[in-house]
Amino acid sequence: METTVIPFRGLRYNPEKVGDIADVIAPPYDVIKSDERLALEAQHPANIIRLILSQPRDSDTDNANQYTRAAALLNQWISHRVFVRDSAPCYYIYDQGFNAPDGKSYIRRALIALGKLAPFDVPRDRRVILPHEKTHAGPKADRLNLMRQCHANLSPIFLLYSDTAGDIEQVMKSFTDANPPLMQTGEIFGSTHRLWCLNDAQRNRDIQSHFSAKPLLIADGHHRYETALDFQAEMRANGHQATGYDYMMMNLVRMESPGLAVLAIHRLLHNISGERIAHVVAKLPEVFDVQKIDTLANLMKKLATLKGKSPAIGMYTGEDNYLLLIPRLAANATAYEKLDVTLVQNALIKELFHIETMADAISYTADAADAVAHVKGGEGRVALLMNPTPVAQVLEVAMAGLTMPQKSTYFYPKMATGFVLNLLNR
Repeated sequence: METTVIPFRGLRYNPEKVGDIADVIAPPYDVIKSDERLALEAQHPANIIRLILSQPRDSDTDNANQYTRAAALLNQWISHRVFVRDSAPCYYIYDQGFNAPDGKSYIRRALIALGKLAPFDVPRDRRVILPHEKTHAGPKADRLNLMRQCHANLSPIFLLYSDTAGDIEQVMKSFTDANPPLMQTGEIFGSTHRLWCLNDAQRNRDIQSHFSAKPLLIADGHHRYETALDFQAEMRANGHQATGYDYMMMNLVRMESPGLAVLAIHRLLHNISGERIAHVVAKLPEVFDVQKIDTLANLMKKLATLKGKSPAIGMYTGEDNYLLLIPRLAANATAYEKLDVTLVQNALIKELFHIETMADAISYTADAADAVAHVKGGEGRVALLMNPTPVAQVLEVAMAGLTMPQKSTYFYPKMATGFVLNLLNR
């Protein structure tokens, strides 16, 4: 099956109407807290937050609700030229500059394009779009209701592709070296942002050709991708012939790029009895080689030396109890079984701590110091510290048709929303 990645006529904010683009963009809908939403709404009357997180009211009905209000506002902004659609199809090149928590500076280059939807349930050699995490019904229902009313992709999902030779990035670089960006901002939401519209026909043909044999790995946006598949099926069942429903706006990043920063997601356990913690610590040597480490800094350094070489997990249970756990794996262990996140989930959380319901006893952080502070902040708490999951391992697991535990990867930082939208029905 061929991978289809095409340029499109993006819908973009009109600077003559909204002024500074920094005033109308927002973080992704699923990371915005209530106070941040209110601040974004107050920042500009056309901030994208009013579409992606329109709020319910007590008076809502099936025919008048947060989703219908978002659609009405989108159509109003289009008619008033707050949004303007580009006259010709483009690939959009998006550079996001940021400093990662490790202090390093990155520029992550992405191609914003339309990717043709492809189902997951096909033979392995015909897979085009690869998931790597399980999804949940609640977020999909919310996004499906929004898509039903707006008939638009209000933000791209984030996918990775492998390109060891860097051919696609080289085509992009040949364009951005010769052309100024359409838009650029200073730092906002922890990043700087630049956007180009690549409207060169030959370069676009080259990019489309390079993608034709590349599977795409979903990095962030599993719920929205499955929502798009469900909506496509609905529209086909209702007799709609528009091909726009067969595509979805995607933010495509080369997995070998030096601008790709992947952080670990540490597990924070709470509501664990002191007896259970002591029992688990006593049982650890049956499953792991256990080393005592004197400080968090030394534990994280030791973990870092094992990254990509051996599975390894850090554990902190309070005071000076830092432990490095090296699993004893069978010689025929699969790639999935060797993942740190799999070992944490199965060998520790389920088998030793006997935690089955994740929401009741587990939270997450990308900051190891926050994890330690969590343990020190109360009784019955444990921190499980990990290395980032290598992208190559994520791809290997996905190619095998497997999905990883929840919160297995954290591609840092999140992309801003509002630079480009995609209309499905026109």
